[in-house]
Amino acid sequence: MRITVTEFMTLDGVTQGPGSADEDTSGGFTAGGWLVPHMDATFIRQASEWLDLADGLLLGRRTYEAFARDWPEITDPDDPFTERMNNLPKYVVSSTLTELPWQPATLLGGDAAKAVSALRSKPGREGVASVVDAQRN
Repeated sequence: MRITVTEFMTLDGVTQGPGSADEDTSGGFTAGGWLVPHMDATFIRQASEWLDLADGLLLGRRTYEAFARDWPEITDPDDPFTERMNNLPKYVVSSTLTELPWQPATLLGGDAAKAVSALRSKPGREGVASVVDAQRN
């Protein structure tokens, strides 16, 4: 299984809180929601095509917790991502989580490099869409 990184980043390197002002205010971050004003039909179509290639999601703890809080609450049947985000297998790199309520999910604990390497050795389609936290815990 090939691992493909999909990450939203500003030109000056900001990846934190792209979705909303209160998405991730850790460290006093106050500039959340920077991506949403720039989303258009072309962007949505491209991001949907990227997600179509995924056999699963590789997530760090913080991203998993944020996604697990938000994605199950999205009930709009016309949302192009909800069904896939909620139903794709999630592979969560964490040394602190013990339960993964947003399923299907597999905890990749212990040595992160070995766990991801083992994931890469699994058979799979085009790849795993990856969203990995900068900090692992």
